[in-house]
Amino acid sequence: MIKTVCFIITGLSLLYCERSTTSNRDNTQQEKIDSSAIDPQNFFTLANAEKILGQQAHLSDSASIVEAEVSTFKCSFTANAEDEKTGKTGNIYLMLEQYAQVSSAQKVYSSIKASNADHAGVKELHDLGDEAYFHSDGENFLFILARKGERLLRMKVNKITSTTSVSEFNQLAAEIFDHL
Repeated sequence: MIKTVCFIITGLSLLYCERSTTSNRDNTQQEKIDSSAIDPQNFFTLANAEKILGQQAHLSDSASIVEAEVSTFKCSFTANAEDEKTGKTGNIYLMLEQYAQVSSAQKVYSSIKASNADHAGVKELHDLGDEAYFHSDGENFLFILARKGERLLRMKVNKITSTTSVSEFNQLAAEIFDHL
């Protein structure tokens, strides 16, 4: 049964994201994870990426990985061209993880948040999941880390350009949590 669910997730990732790297490890603890909850079609599309980047983009990487304690979906898109004003080529990354236990997700969230707590531009978000924060230096990147139950969302724009939309970035994070 677990192998069938893993196969379905992998198949959806291949169909939806055009190419995928998968790693399925047999482990009796896999049964603790409801891997069917991570459906790439519900979370991140090329259209979403293009709205955030403000220009045409392409899929640059994707993967679905199911391990003993965590099921992970990763996807990234890269702008098709360098921004004329900034000389940068924007990228957006999404990683959605589902842990076997809420305490595991809380521990990972706390660790990442603590490592960034002293940096400028960190702002706690009170209307996204159980706990979340936004981080940006205002020039190079946008980052959201959010947790809802046993699920963790990491979303990052690397290389902010003149066409990057912070409001679309924040809206996508909210839409993802509506699906969780």
